[in-house]
Amino acid sequence: MKKSHEDAFSLIEDVYKEHYLYLKHFLLKIASDEKLIEDVIQEVFSKMLLNPEKILEVKYIRSWLITNTRNLLIDHFRKKKPRLLNDEEVIIDLFITDLSPEKNLLLKSSIDDILKDLSKADKTLLLAKEYYGYTYEEISVLLNIPISTIKSRIFRLKKRLISRVHRSD
Repeated sequence: MKKSHEDAFSLIEDVYKEHYLYLKHFLLKIASDEKLIEDVIQEVFSKMLLNPEKILEVKYIRSWLITNTRNLLIDHFRKKKPRLLNDEEVIIDLFITDLSPEKNLLLKSSIDDILKDLSKADKTLLLAKEYYGYTYEEISVLLNIPISTIKSRIFRLKKRLISRVHRSD
């Protein structure tokens, strides 16, 4: 084993010991799934081990680690990213509990009309939050939108949907 290889492996071990908790706390602000966070951190360091000399070229290690962990987390969310659904039954289940078949049909028609009027971005936000159960933090990372913007847009969407459904009653 070359000297630079040994130096790189030693440096990777030192970086892991020094920055592990920092990365974990950083990721906890974005995602609440500790298992996922552990997996992301392990994947970052596993990738480092594949090309250990690369770590010797990194000037600002903390920034480099944050960028890599964030990108891996985003990749995870993208794999899990909701596809907009055309299945009316799933959309209806978002908003409906126990209704008569007639009410169900009317409501289904109303929801279809409402969803047709929404932009693709608004449908994505609504389905990500209400159907897929993403947290505001996860949606923020996934779509690169501030959490406060997501909260206000979802609130306005729900308010608009509820008022249109009640108008059709």
